[in-house]
Amino acid sequence: MSQQPFAIQNSTLSADALGAYILAEYPFAAPLSCRFYRKGICDTYLVATSHTTCYLKVYRAGRRSEQDVSEEVRLLNHLADHGIRVARPVARCDGGYLNLLVAPEGMRCAVLFHAAPGNAWDESNPRQTRAFGEVVARVHQCADTLPGEYRRAHLDTAHLLDENLAAIAPFMASHGAERADLRLIEQIADDCARRITESLSTTEPVYGICHGDLHGGDVRYDGGNQPTLFDFDSSGCGWRAVDIGVFLASDEWMNTSEEKESERQLKLATFLEGYAAVRSLSEEELAIVQLSPAVRHIFLMGHVLRYTRTTEGEHWANQGFIDWHMAWFRHWAEKHGG
Repeated sequence: MSQQPFAIQNSTLSADALGAYILAEYPFAAPLSCRFYRKGICDTYLVATSHTTCYLKVYRAGRRSEQDVSEEVRLLNHLADHGIRVARPVARCDGGYLNLLVAPEGMRCAVLFHAAPGNAWDESNPRQTRAFGEVVARVHQCADTLPGEYRRAHLDTAHLLDENLAAIAPFMASHGAERADLRLIEQIADDCARRITESLSTTEPVYGICHGDLHGGDVRYDGGNQPTLFDFDSSGCGWRAVDIGVFLASDEWMNTSEEKESERQLKLATFLEGYAAVRSLSEEELAIVQLSPAVRHIFLMGHVLRYTRTTEGEHWANQGFIDWHMAWFRHWAEKHGG
C-alpha cells in the first residue's frame, strides 16, 4: 500500500549535496568540502576550499522570509562597505546572495558568509571587551545611515516579551505550574515594558537597527585584538540600550551569585567604555541596560520553547526546567521588584 510522505517539521540538508550546489553557484573551484557544523535555529555548514573558509547558514522554513534574509544581507554589505568589521556575505556567480532551497518542509533560505577571522572572545582580556563595545557602537551608528527602511520585524516589547509569554503560559499550564509563578513572570514583563516605553524614545539614535544577539559567541578577534561581529539573524529595529543589555545577560546568565553579578558588571563597564568612545548613552539608557537581563530571560525561555523542541524533542521541558527558571525570576523580583 502506497503512502504519502509524512510532514517534516525540520529537515537536515545533505552536506554533500550542498557542496555540489555551492560549486555550481559560486565562483569556487574544486576541491571543496562542505561539512554539517551545527544544528540550531539555523543550520550551519562549514565550507572550505584551498583558499578560503566560509559558513553556509540555512534558515529554518517559515521563520525567516526572503525579505528578512535579503535585508540582513543588505545591512551587512552596508556595514562592511563603511569599514565596519562584520562577516560579509559571499556573492554568487550571478551577483546575488540569497539561495532558495526546496526542503521537505518548505522553502528554506540560505546565505554563504565569509568566516570571521581570529579566535573567540577572551573574557579575561579587557582590551577585547572594550573593542567589543566600540564595534557595537559603530554598528549602531553606521546602521542609522542605511538607505530606506530596514524591513524586518521590530525588536519591540511585543516581539521580546509578548510573543514569548505566549509560548511560556501554555507550557507552564500543561505542567501544572502554580498560577502565581506565571503571574510573577507576567508582572516582571509588564514592569519592563512600562519602564522601557516610558523612559526611551523610538527615534534614532536611541532606537534603530540592532544586532539583537550580542553575546560573546558572535564575535572573533584577530592578533591585534580587533573584533569581527557576525550572526545578524536576530537583527531588527529596537532600543540600543536593550541590545547592549544582551551582553550583560549573556555571561552565565542563570548564575545569580553576587560574585558572578559583580563579574558581569565589571565586564559591562569595560564594554561601555568602548561604546562611549563612539556614542554616549543617556542616564535613562544606562538604567534600561540594567533592566535588560529580565527582558532577555523571558525572550530566551520563550524562544527555546518555540524552537528547540522541534530539533531536540521535549525531554528537557519538564518541571525541573520550570523550577530552574522560577528560581531566577524570584531572585530578580527580590532585587528589582516586579
